[in-house]
Amino acid sequence: MRKPSKRPGLPPRRSENTKRRLLQAPSNILIANMSNSVTYKGSPKNKRHPHLYGLPPVSGPRGDATLCDGHAGFSPLQMSVISAMILRGLRAGLIGYGNLIWTVADDGWIFEGRQTNVATNEYHGYPLRPSEAIAELVYRRFSAWAKDHGTIQDQLAAKACKNRYGFR
Repeated sequence: MRKPSKRPGLPPRRSENTKRRLLQAPSNILIANMSNSVTYKGSPKNKRHPHLYGLPPVSGPRGDATLCDGHAGFSPLQMSVISAMILRGLRAGLIGYGNLIWTVADDGWIFEGRQTNVATNEYHGYPLRPSEAIAELVYRRFSAWAKDHGTIQDQLAAKACKNRYGFR
């Protein structure tokens, strides 16, 4: 696999997390359970302007965090599509070990979701860098799913992802 070139403006990741792996074949029961229980709550750490999303200011350094609004151009007006994005990723089987989920936005950005609250099954998310190895694996699975089971919009999102990240 060829790693895409780094995009300017994204902070370098301090280290690649090799624990981030897709489940081999998530069961339909797991997908259905997660589809019915996963909720989203934004994190100020992944927003350049958290106040625009109704979030408190960032307390402490952001480190190598990618920013939804700063790097991926996600706006507060797009908050209403997050539930549909999560469901798209779950239907595509973009579920990983350690309570990780991924999705692909219509504009091609891949977002990773991490569980924030186990009791409420609440997640926060952020855009993936093109240099992250998991990005191509997520794209490959999503693209195959979109081709075989997705809508035209899903197929267009896969094409946008391929172009945005420079996948072959």
